[in-house]
Formats: sequence, structure tokens, C-alpha cells
Amino acid sequence: MGLPFYVVFIVAACIAILAVVVWVTENRQTLGVLLGFYIIGVLIITLLVRTYDTEIRTICNPFAKYINLARAVSSRGTSGLPSQKDSIREIILNILLFVPLGFLVPVRIEKMRHLWKILLLACLFSLSIEIAQLILHMGWFDTSDIVHNTLGACIGYVIWCKWLRSVRET
Repeated sequence: MGLPFYVVFIVAACIAILAVVVWVTENRQTLGVLLGFYIIGVLIITLLVRTYDTEIRTICNPFAKYINLARAVSSRGTSGLPSQKDSIREIILNILLFVPLGFLVPVRIEKMRHLWKILLLACLFSLSIEIAQLILHMGWFDTSDIVHNTLGACIGYVIWCKWLRSVRET
């Protein structure tokens, strides 16, 4: 995995905090720039920090990480299985990586203020990244990443909805 957990977490938290501050000041241009920087950051994290691999690696079962976790727990670390910590860490990072997308897009683009639109956008963006990784041989094409990224965007959207409701009530 490319970057340490805390780096992705700090970046995601900073983007969310900046988005809140910028939205409160209602500076839509700055929100657009912030969204652009976020997208560039995601592409750097998911594509550019990886090394070229001569083999094409794919995982088409979206539940593969959970199956591997269950096997690791039942066999207590059989050789060849990923460690429990690495699998859990990867799942959390994939979710966290897309939380800002679910928050920033509806803040910046009013037509995207529907959950289904955010889910579709997140799924397509994540699928694009996975296809790029497959074509460029830069990481694995993993369907569970698409599921976890989309879940992260959903969480970001829910946070945005809750935050919007609290702002309107005050």
C-alpha cells in the first residue's frame, strides 16, 4: 500500500475542514479549486506513488478481502494470506479516501445534491482509477476498492447532509 494510514486520514480531514470553512464563507471558486486539488491528490495517491508491475493483477470478487480476513482469523496467520492489520487498514483507507468526494461535490455542485448521483459519481471515478491501474500496471484492479470507495463517498454525503441540516437549524 502506498501511503501510511495517518497521511491519508490527515489529508482527508484537512480537506473536509477546509471545505466547511470555505462553504461558510460561500466562496464557490475556492470550493472548485479545493475539489480540483482533491481529485489530483486522489490520482497521485492511487496511480503515481505506485511502481510499475509486469504482471496484471486483478481481484474480481468484491468480498475477497473479507474472505481473506476470515481465513486469516480461522487459521491464525497461515503463510501466504495477508495479515489482518493490512487488510483492515486497506479497507479503511479506501473508505476514507472518498469521504471528501461525498462531502465536496454536493457543496460545490448543486445538481449533485442527491445520494444516487454521488454514488454513481464515486463508483465511476473509482472504476476509472481501477481501470487505469489495470492498463498502466500500477497496482491491482480490485472490485472491493470500488465498493469501499463508493461507501466512503456515501459517508461523506451523509456527513454533508447532517452538517447542512445543523447549519439550517441555527
